[in-house]
Amino acid sequence: ISPSLTVDVAATADAVSPGGPLNDYGRALWSAEIASRAIYPRSMTDEDIAAQSGFLGTIQMPAWLRPHVKYRDVNLIRNYQSSSQTQRFYRMQVDAGVTVSDPDSNYVGVLTFGDVVQAGENKMRFLAREYFFRTEVVKSYWLYVGLLEKVFGLRNIDHESFQRKPQGFRYTLNEPSGMAQSHGVVLQKIEDTWDFAINGFVGNPYDDPQYRQKGFSTQSELEVGEKKRLGFSLYSGKSDTLEKNMAAVHYRQAVAQGSAVMAEYGLIQDDLQGVAKTRGSYNLLQSLISLTRGYNLKTTIERYNKDFKPSEPDIWRWSVGVLAFPLPRLELRGEIVNGRAFSDQAVSDDVWYLQGQIHVSL
Repeated sequence: ISPSLTVDVAATADAVSPGGPLNDYGRALWSAEIASRAIYPRSMTDEDIAAQSGFLGTIQMPAWLRPHVKYRDVNLIRNYQSSSQTQRFYRMQVDAGVTVSDPDSNYVGVLTFGDVVQAGENKMRFLAREYFFRTEVVKSYWLYVGLLEKVFGLRNIDHESFQRKPQGFRYTLNEPSGMAQSHGVVLQKIEDTWDFAINGFVGNPYDDPQYRQKGFSTQSELEVGEKKRLGFSLYSGKSDTLEKNMAAVHYRQAVAQGSAVMAEYGLIQDDLQGVAKTRGSYNLLQSLISLTRGYNLKTTIERYNKDFKPSEPDIWRWSVGVLAFPLPRLELRGEIVNGRAFSDQAVSDDVWYLQGQIHVSL
């Protein structure tokens, strides 16, 4: 439902779709193909390494039970080596949960608790981030019911991306745009060369009632060539404070073994009840180039414009850095990020960031 940057990296991300924990296939693929094998002796095969990819390594769990734990943090330095330099540490994610299923995985249940930011306050709340049931109702038709992520657009691996906030898909309580996850139902059709999903949602139970977005969204993707896919998304949601409508097209392509590029262009209309109506757009262009097993060069170009007016600035962000998997279930990132805003009236000074992240999945 939410494509990741490459087929391989998708397996290391939320692999129960939509959202959800790392599954057995993702763990084994991360260990045997994606992560560096520098710490392992040559006598160990990739199959041997994959056999150690279970929860906490080699702990044997019952076939129907799969616990999971995730931790992610970021250290952000702004205006490095200048008089206005600031440094801040953010704990981005602390999740723990469990997946249960029947032997053939025809019926799967997912429960995840985690930290959620309280809007306007410097504190976190530990809440149920997601809980949903998934089953194949008939061949190639999948049904998801519960608290889960809304269907729309590409799943960008950057949590702080311009996509997430304007789209309203942030993990923040009590903001007009609502939460990333919502009570809802998703029906997904999957074929070899195309897929389609439709999602009806009624809001997140932890949000104040005035912020709970109710509506529907869709996403579809079609294979237009070998390792090339073109997709589109629609979204319409409304709460007591905000009516939001969006449309987007995206494209993904593998360019070499372990390397890929993806792009997305979206339109966003926000009607903040009694305040203002805006019509804007965003762009995303991101590439991941494999340097050697476990180490990748990541580049991103983003643009966001809140409203189609000459006085409203285009906000640009460029970044380049390394995305590394030195060990199975360990992800490290180091990036240089540049930001600037352009409008007909003015151009802002450049803002530079140094950013380091660590992500652990158990």
